[in-house]
Amino acid sequence: MGTFSLIFVHLLELIAAIFGTFYIFKYREDKSTRYFTYFLWLTVFVETVGLIPNIIQSVESFGHLKETFWNQNFWLYNTYLILSFLFYLNYVKMNLKSSKLKKVLMIFFLIYGLSTIVNLVFSKVLFEAYSAYSFVVGSILLFFSIGLYYYEILQSNAILNFSRSIPFYFSVGTLVFHLCVTPLFIYSRYYSNRTSPEFVEVYALILTIANIFMYTCYIIGFLICSKKNKSYS
Repeated sequence: MGTFSLIFVHLLELIAAIFGTFYIFKYREDKSTRYFTYFLWLTVFVETVGLIPNIIQSVESFGHLKETFWNQNFWLYNTYLILSFLFYLNYVKMNLKSSKLKKVLMIFFLIYGLSTIVNLVFSKVLFEAYSAYSFVVGSILLFFSIGLYYYEILQSNAILNFSRSIPFYFSVGTLVFHLCVTPLFIYSRYYSNRTSPEFVEVYALILTIANIFMYTCYIIGFLICSKKNKSYS
């Protein structure tokens, strides 16, 4: 992403986290929304730390850090990637009613967590590239878990107020983002600025638009859903 796009997306992440914070402090809500807001703040933190390599490259006085692990952020985002998909699975699980479906997601949660850690430990990907295994497998499990959530909603009266719940906006934003980005992420391993600058440009554009859509969904969700709840006061 370009500098302007990067700053704009970071700003949306921060706004979503702030809106989430106001929401959970001012209105009654279950634990899942609190964890969702904590996750948004974690995202803001990770994205801020992730800017360090760019700062090292552009500021001369930080030149001595070019030979350290701070000069790249693969280790940071590979760790965040695992944590984010584990959060997604757990968040959906918390919003399911069926104990059977919850058990299924818990099994996926454990398998994904263990397998991704093993993959990072026994491969060289942690400090050298973004883990395709973590992203692709995590996306597949995310699609499946949100599908279970939609299936359960369709089987109940909750569908009548579906568009006035935080999980609805979470599911739409997160699902669309990964549906758009995952196929391109898979192919990005075979292209670079040197071999196909057009693909890299399209990938960056779609990634930016997908991020904007996702965080806008989160922000709108907090705004709309805050109107239906009663204040603590």
